[in-house]
Amino acid sequence: MNRLEEVRHKHAQIKNFLEEHHFDGMLLGTNANFSWLTAGGDDHLEIIEKTGSAMIFATRNNLTLIAGNNEMPRLKNEALGEIEPLFNFEMPAWYDPRGSADAVNKLAGGMKICADIPWDGMLFEKNLIAELRFVMTENEISRYRWLGQHTAAVVEAVAREIKPGMSEHEIEALMAGRLLAEQIFPVVLLIATDDRIFKYRHPIPSEKKLEKFAHLVLCARRWGLVITFTRCVHFGKTPLELINKQEAAAFVDATFISQTRPGALAGHILNNAKDAYALKGYPDEWQNHHQGGLTGYEPREYIAYSDSTQIVQKNQVFGWNPTIQGTKSEDTILVTDSIPEILTQTNQWPYIDVEIQGQSYKRPAILER
Repeated sequence: MNRLEEVRHKHAQIKNFLEEHHFDGMLLGTNANFSWLTAGGDDHLEIIEKTGSAMIFATRNNLTLIAGNNEMPRLKNEALGEIEPLFNFEMPAWYDPRGSADAVNKLAGGMKICADIPWDGMLFEKNLIAELRFVMTENEISRYRWLGQHTAAVVEAVAREIKPGMSEHEIEALMAGRLLAEQIFPVVLLIATDDRIFKYRHPIPSEKKLEKFAHLVLCARRWGLVITFTRCVHFGKTPLELINKQEAAAFVDATFISQTRPGALAGHILNNAKDAYALKGYPDEWQNHHQGGLTGYEPREYIAYSDSTQIVQKNQVFGWNPTIQGTKSEDTILVTDSIPEILTQTNQWPYIDVEIQGQSYKRPAILER
C-alpha cells in the first residue's frame, strides 16, 4: 500500500462511518486527524495547539482541504505532496476574518455534519471520530517501527551521556535537540532526578541538578504517530530497594503486555495488573498514577480504567506505564495475533527477564553507570 492507497483506504473508512452513523459529511480540524487522513502529513503551527493551519471537509465522494492563502502552498507541496490529486481546495484570503468559516459553511450547507472540533450547526463527535484511527495500517506500522527504534536509540544514548551536575533542564535540552534532529517532536518530555522522582509522577523538568538518579520520560511524535517511553539511570551502585521496586514494576508491566491480546477488554487488563501489583506487595500503588492505555495519534487515545469496555484489536498500539514510587516501566507495544511486539526495545539496554505463563518478557532495568 503506497501513500495514495492509504489515503483512499481511510476515505473509505470515512464513507462507511458516514453511512453507519447517518451523516452526510465530516469536518476534521485537529492535527491528529489531519496526520491520520493524509498518511503522515503535518499541518501544525503552534506547538501547544491541537488544531493546525488547515481543515479537511470529507463527504462520501470528496475530500476538500481548507486553508488560508498564506498556508496553502506549503500544505500542498510538503504536507500533501503526492496525495494532492485526491483533494479539492478552498483557499480564503488570510485577511478575511470569516473566510475559513464561510468556506466550511458553504461546503456543509443543508447537510448533517459531524466534526472533531466544536462548530455551530455540526454535531461534535470527537471521540467517535477518533476510533477511525485506532487500528493501524501496514504503512502506519512501518512508520511506527522506525519511530520506536529511533526514539529509543536517542533516549538511551542520552541516558549514557548525562552527568551528575547537569540540571534537569539541561538534560531536557539535550534530549529534545537530539530528537528534533531526527525530525521527532517531543510532545511530552519529563525529567526528574533524585528526590523529585519519589515525589512526583509527572515531573516537568526543573533547575534541580542530577546527583545519582534520573528518570527520562517521553512522548514523541512523527507523522502524527506517538511513541511513549521511559528509561532510568543510576550513578554508582543502585540501592537494593530501587532494584526490587523496578523488578516489581517490570512484573506489572509484563502482566499488562501479556494480557494485551485481540479480544481482551481494557478494563480486564487493568484489573489483572492490579492483581500483579498486589502479588508483588504493592496493592495500592496503581491508585497513585494512571496506568496508560491505547496510543496512536495522541499520547493516550484512551486511558484504561477498571470498568473500561474498549476491546483490544490487532494492529493497535498501547503504552502501559506502571509506577511504583521511584520507579517506572514503559515501552510502546504493537498488538499482534500472539505476543505483542515491543516497538521501543533496542536490545542495547539492561533488561529484566520476567516470565508470565511460560513466556519471557524483557522489561527495562535501571542502567547503572
